[in-house]
Amino acid sequence: MTDIYVQREEVALRNGARRDQILGMVLQLAGLGLIPVAVFFSYWIFFAAAVALAGGIWLTQRFYSSPKEYEYAFTGTKLVVSRANIAGRGRRILEIALSDVRSFTGFYDIVTERDFLAAAGANMPEIKAMTFAVGDEVYRLLFAPDDYMTALIGEKLRAGNAKRPDAHTEEK
Repeated sequence: MTDIYVQREEVALRNGARRDQILGMVLQLAGLGLIPVAVFFSYWIFFAAAVALAGGIWLTQRFYSSPKEYEYAFTGTKLVVSRANIAGRGRRILEIALSDVRSFTGFYDIVTERDFLAAAGANMPEIKAMTFAVGDEVYRLLFAPDDYMTALIGEKLRAGNAKRPDAHTEEK
């Protein structure tokens, strides 16, 4: 088995994403159309144009910021989770050292505010939960690794726990 493995998880558009895109464009065009009206009739219409433009830009940006895919890169000592949006821009979300991992199990719980969801949804049967610590805080990553990545992570975690002197006391 290799120690470096990269997996990509495609994400479907959320409900209402296309509506946000279309409504955003319509509001931007309406805002631009109100500018000549404001020049000839009333300066108060500039306020309506600004609100329409701002709302349209916000909705369009919300659409283009939607996640398109997640990438999980496992290097043997850490797991790096990145997100690419519809516009094609990627951003690293998490970098978890395996020494910080507390547990790696299947996900059969509810999503809380301390969870990082890096999958299409939390109700999929192949979702795994990786609990990890950052300082004194404990967080949980919910992601959908394939069988090979699950085996790699499990093997490295078992090997790391066998090397710890307190590993036997944690299992009891």
